[in-house]
Amino acid sequence: EKPNFKGEKISRVSHVIAALQPPSILPQDYSVPEISLFPEEEAEGKKVIFRDTSDDARIFGFPIKANSIIINAGLWLVFAQPFFQGVPRVLEVGGYSNPAAWGVEQPYVGSLHPLKIVSVTSRSTYNLPSLSLQTTFMYNVGSLKVLGGIWVGYEKEGFRGHQYLLEEGEYHDWRVWGGCDAELRSVRVIRADLTDPAMVMFEQLEEDQDGVQEEKTFEVTEAIPDVELFGYKTSTRSIEVISGAWIAYSHVDFSGHQYILEKGFYNNCADWGYKCSQLASHLALPISSCQIKLYSEPDFQGECYIFNCKQEEMPEKLVTKSCRVTGRSWVVYENEQFSGNLYVLSEGDYPNLTSMGCPPDCSIRSVKIVPLLFSVPSISLFGLECLEGREITTDTEILSMVEEGFNNHILSLRVNSGCWVICEHSNYRGRQFLLEPIEITNWPKFSSLHTIGSMYPVRQKRHFFRIKNTERGHFLSVQGGVEELKSGRVVVTPEVEPLSDIWFYQDGLIKNKLSPTMSLQVVGNIEPAAKVVLWTETRQPVQTWTAPMKGLITSNTFPGMVLDVKGGKTYDKDHVVIMPENDERPSQQWEIELL
Repeated sequence: EKPNFKGEKISRVSHVIAALQPPSILPQDYSVPEISLFPEEEAEGKKVIFRDTSDDARIFGFPIKANSIIINAGLWLVFAQPFFQGVPRVLEVGGYSNPAAWGVEQPYVGSLHPLKIVSVTSRSTYNLPSLSLQTTFMYNVGSLKVLGGIWVGYEKEGFRGHQYLLEEGEYHDWRVWGGCDAELRSVRVIRADLTDPAMVMFEQLEEDQDGVQEEKTFEVTEAIPDVELFGYKTSTRSIEVISGAWIAYSHVDFSGHQYILEKGFYNNCADWGYKCSQLASHLALPISSCQIKLYSEPDFQGECYIFNCKQEEMPEKLVTKSCRVTGRSWVVYENEQFSGNLYVLSEGDYPNLTSMGCPPDCSIRSVKIVPLLFSVPSISLFGLECLEGREITTDTEILSMVEEGFNNHILSLRVNSGCWVICEHSNYRGRQFLLEPIEITNWPKFSSLHTIGSMYPVRQKRHFFRIKNTERGHFLSVQGGVEELKSGRVVVTPEVEPLSDIWFYQDGLIKNKLSPTMSLQVVGNIEPAAKVVLWTETRQPVQTWTAPMKGLITSNTFPGMVLDVKGGKTYDKDHVVIMPENDERPSQQWEIELL
């Protein structure tokens, strides 16, 4: 027996927890547990009340006959035999009118135990049992629920032992989170920026024929199911995580022991949590899903509403006082149906309305995601109406029009590419306008403003995607293995090599994940049906593109030219080419599918 914080005593019954499959995490309940046992069904007869553990509930040597049960408080373990023997029943608050209602055939109770408090944490915890009044029960975890974020669970206290990645969701028992058993002693939240992951691995030192120690390195920027396929041995001396967060596995195909690696240098295997230096496969942690969390109180307190798609009308009772944005930029509106004053929020935490750029009495009534436009941002401002007069063209933010030497009296403007936020005052204050490519010939009439204080392009984080040709239904890919990829044929075919159909957009370049130092380019004379290939990005002129989620992929370098598929019956009919824009060629239509 071991005293708890109230001076009472609880029996050591942790040996039964491994057999339990209790419900997902319940809210903390600090009330005194109470269970009433009745000899007859429907709560009839003289009741027997328990408010604490009883390892032997027999009366005159016989188990209590309980044809019905009422639980007034707490979560109870009920055993048919004394001293917590047999399979327990887990009963929540409520009434059980007969033995069948609580899952037994014989209505006998020999011992009981209340689970008074379930541990809940929102921070890294060095020793989970210290959170619970019932330390004997928290050495083994029956189930858990991750309400938010990405966590690492550890078998031992002090962030030691086997490691388990815990993402948002429910884990009904230890097998679901990949545990060796139900033991879980400490947890740690991952706070790394999960975009653009990169790390460098250092092999164990080897001596060459001359006796000189040679150090081999392996730079990892993507999922690697087997490092030996890239000529790297599994024995790793040290690791440097440059960005993002990673899971390293002891065996190929993301199996075996796993180790979570965040930004920093790991000098030896002990630093990443094991005695063995064998690491055979690696996986980058996923980028957070695109969502906005609205809280009813400042500092992320109160009720929380989570949205991952546009909402034309918010719940009436929702009053927003703080919010968190992940994955993409969002725009919030003061009125329903995306109307009224708006405020653009990039990814981050906003503990109050002021940090969101909103006035203190602001009410958020609708929200939507800022659309993805893969293009180099550009905007032109004009001193006269109808896009005439002096012109200011920029591709970067302007914090203050006046302080940077510009006349802030603007009568017309044109968004050439990208999404832009135009602000009434300097430092991105006052009323905001979110503009996609558009020509506004009379800015004061459009906005009711006679000046522009500041503006900035909505920066898009790196997204990996596939590019599907709408007519054919097949994806853009590169032919040729990564080891021989000095230049690549770009085709649209149903058969693709692994990773060769995964692309990303960077500073106007469309790049392939197989070879991130190369990009889509036209080689040779710029004429209709000229072939598009993957080529080194250092080649001049730099060739950039604009790619909407659906429609034409247009060349910024060669106006009027768009991506197309050659077609016909020749051997190279699947090759991607450039052609003048033509509404009668459905092969010029593309769709981007985000990964």
